[in-house]
Amino acid sequence: MIPAKLKSTSFRAVNGEYGWTRAQVPQVVEILSAHGRAILGGELWRVPEGSLSWNGLIPQREGPAAVYAWETKRRGKEPWSRFVGRCASDTIAAVNRWPARADLPAKLSGRILYNLTWVDEAEYQKLGSVNGRGDE
Repeated sequence: MIPAKLKSTSFRAVNGEYGWTRAQVPQVVEILSAHGRAILGGELWRVPEGSLSWNGLIPQREGPAAVYAWETKRRGKEPWSRFVGRCASDTIAAVNRWPARADLPAKLSGRILYNLTWVDEAEYQKLGSVNGRGDE
């Protein structure tokens, strides 16, 4: 569902997951939403220059390295389409919010990328069954 050109310009981790640039995320979110996928959350990755691996600890201008992650939970009997839309909005908000320029060291090498976790409605229902819980 994600176009080959978009995949080819993204970072792909050894485990097959993708890291998207801030500029790519809106397009990815639009595609996923159009296909009925809910983005359950995401995390930021730092990929050092020339590296084939990522690190979830992002150096900060002040203080210790930080982990940036977000999660969107389905509300009660929330219709799937509304949940998909809310997930998309939460994802765009997180990407726009994190990291702020003031958060990062001035000369941080490498790239900050966004990893997204998404499911379709059937996969979501299976997750609820496996975890012994229904929609929250």
